[in-house]
Amino acid sequence: MVITAIVFISLAVLLGLYLISFVLKKKIPPKGVAIVHGSLAVLGILILIIYALTTTSHHKHWDSIIIFLLAATGGVYLFYKDIRHLKIPKWVALIHGALGLFGLGWILYHVIGGTH
Repeated sequence: MVITAIVFISLAVLLGLYLISFVLKKKIPPKGVAIVHGSLAVLGILILIIYALTTTSHHKHWDSIIIFLLAATGGVYLFYKDIRHLKIPKWVALIHGALGLFGLGWILYHVIGGTH
């Protein structure tokens, strides 16, 4: 189950890298890609939450879930700005991306390191 979440989140990160290239160039990010990006991230987070609530494993990945929820909060803000045709703050996009990437690295560290 955790691997499935990692796959969804990894795909979201890849699309996020594509999207941030638009923000950094001061161009309008494609809405369809942003919706798929957010949907993949939400699915990954939901799978992690379901895992945390149903597993008997000692490591339920609540720390990763919190990191991803913080990133998702920034993502919702960015999407709101985008659909309202307001300027997307680069610093928010960079922090959002950094949190998502850090969260992915964090969960990979625990899963590959065998502490899951």
